[in-house]
Amino acid sequence: MHLGIDIGTTKVAAVIADRQGRLQAVASRAHGADLPAPAGRAEQDAARLLEAAWAGVRELPAELRHRVRSVGLTGQMHGVVLLDGAGDAVSPLVTWQDGRCLEKGFLDDLASRCGYAPSSGFGGATLAWLVRHGAMPARAVSAGTIHDVAAARLCGHAKPVTDPTDAASWGLFDLRTLAWDAEAVAAAGIPRALLPEVRPGGSRAGDLAPEMADSLGLPAGIPVAVAIGDNQASLLATLREPQAEIALTVGTGGQVSAVLAPGAAIDWEEYAPTYEYRPYPGGRYAVVAASLCGGAAWAWLADAAESWTRDLGLEPLPRERVFERLNELGLAASGEVTVRPHFLGERHDPRLRGSIEGLDLAGLGLGRLARGLARGILVNLREMLPPWALKGRARIVGSGNALRRNPLLQRMAEDVFGLPLQLTEGREEAALGAAILSAESPQM
Repeated sequence: MHLGIDIGTTKVAAVIADRQGRLQAVASRAHGADLPAPAGRAEQDAARLLEAAWAGVRELPAELRHRVRSVGLTGQMHGVVLLDGAGDAVSPLVTWQDGRCLEKGFLDDLASRCGYAPSSGFGGATLAWLVRHGAMPARAVSAGTIHDVAAARLCGHAKPVTDPTDAASWGLFDLRTLAWDAEAVAAAGIPRALLPEVRPGGSRAGDLAPEMADSLGLPAGIPVAVAIGDNQASLLATLREPQAEIALTVGTGGQVSAVLAPGAAIDWEEYAPTYEYRPYPGGRYAVVAASLCGGAAWAWLADAAESWTRDLGLEPLPRERVFERLNELGLAASGEVTVRPHFLGERHDPRLRGSIEGLDLAGLGLGRLARGLARGILVNLREMLPPWALKGRARIVGSGNALRRNPLLQRMAEDVFGLPLQLTEGREEAALGAAILSAESPQM
């Protein structure tokens, strides 16, 4: 048996899987770790996150916990927490949703100095901001993602290590050499000693410390894998033939990923801000595009329909019935309008906003609008990826609650990508991927 832990943005999950990657037990819970913060900032209590993760592990059946032979960890990428010499947090976790670096001119200046363009919420940008504003905690000696910190805590280490998937999520990381870009880090003013050592994906962070083993009901001394980013962990759990599949997730946002073949040649000079290369276990890379508004755009339409109903002096339908009706109308519609769902902007251009185009005297019926919005959510993701990344793919592997719950989005996914859609079971894919990595890696 193998344990996987996922420390996410809103909840934590712990799973136990067998050697074949089949789930044997699942526990998940909301962590409630958000901290009050000034407008535009997003911070969470690091200690509360860790305690919620340990509580999740303890909820798993004791008989299975005693049989665990390795531990894998994953969690929300991009964020950063600072630690003192004892490995205790001296800052909150500044999450990927943090907007402090959007202050006028900061990111442009950082890009001009470093040659990289990390978004606000990326660890490299956050650390540079803290240095620029004299806000670096005096006792800070190291930094990591929250799941890097969790792995260190399990091993009894004061300083975390990281892998290329998480290091790349901070920016200021050389994807060709899979190492921190020392010149860029120095140009950003970040003390090099703060950055964690980068180890290969799937390698060993250490062994489970006796005190943590006793606390969690696990065997002491079993290997703990270096933590992996949740995007790559989810791909490990859901893709059976990575080179033949496209991974599509539509939750609050949207994400589409294409894993490249081992040794695939990458033209590093060909780059568009709409997508990024991310390290992937096994010495490979994935091409990933992410939108800020996926399921959130679909919820916007339901909100609008309910608002219009109230404005007309009528009683709105129950929320679930609104979604059902939007699906029914959209699937039956014979036409559609063009909707560009940039309602929250996009990471590559925060100034973008949504629009509806192609209106005529046929009217703005809910069916046409629902169909156009569903198509727009998927077209937006497809157009963010380079066309070559989609070639040779045989199917889409879909996940995310918005996609699972809405047949119209499923139909549009197949239409837009021209491929059949296969939905995953949807049971804590990231945690499962972390468990699979810890079980399968030869470096463990």
